[in-house]
Amino acid sequence: MNRLMTCVLLLLASAGAAVPAAADVYGGFEQFADGPSLKPFARDLGGVLGSAAFHSGRPLGFSGFDAGVRMGMQFRPEGGDGILRRKGVKEFGVPWVQAEIGLPYRFDGFIRGVSYEGLTIAGGGLRYGVFKAPDKPWTPQLLISGAAHSVVHQYFSASHVGGSLVCSLGNNVITPYIGGGVDRTRLVVRASKLEPALDGSTVSVLETRYTAGVTLRPWNYGAGTAESGRARPWSFVYLNAAYILVHGQSGAEAGLGVRF
Repeated sequence: MNRLMTCVLLLLASAGAAVPAAADVYGGFEQFADGPSLKPFARDLGGVLGSAAFHSGRPLGFSGFDAGVRMGMQFRPEGGDGILRRKGVKEFGVPWVQAEIGLPYRFDGFIRGVSYEGLTIAGGGLRYGVFKAPDKPWTPQLLISGAAHSVVHQYFSASHVGGSLVCSLGNNVITPYIGGGVDRTRLVVRASKLEPALDGSTVSVLETRYTAGVTLRPWNYGAGTAESGRARPWSFVYLNAAYILVHGQSGAEAGLGVRF
């Protein structure tokens, strides 16, 4: 158990390394925000806010625990997002520190947050496992996931609510998963030099999300066999990666964590 806790602490500490010292991607908001750009910008922001919220269709189980770092990104801004495009932004995203705990009745709760490139984000949510988690490999699992986030920036603020349906199947080494859902994002303008009349205005958007990915536990191979008598400590570490399609834009998710 001490080795497991050491893994958790190392993963949480590595979140700082996952956040590069880069220019403020969203700092062009005050300079470039105009009326036609607000909804595309809100969709792009909601796309990364809703990312990396799940990596399996199986619930943790009561008293189960999952902690790690996540990353969600979009490969380019939407065509109408003049705020990011005029600033020259190409790929953009958000890294997360996330912790999850298994609750009774196949519910999981999770919290996540980050301070990154001028954004301060706090969020969390609940998941519900539709089926009781079996021990038999390659049994389909179905999960309902909901999340909410609050965002603060010098020039804007935002709130996000999302819901997803996730399906997965696999064994103790590899678990492919797919998911689909919606994200609703509300954006509030705090400052715009380009159109000062926009200050205080709000827009809301609703967008679709599709995810296809895989979770790997390469250290789990042979764990818990009769020869060992118990699982190896590193067998609890996992990696996941996924392709996402949000409001018609391509992106990716990735994560590193400890789940037990």
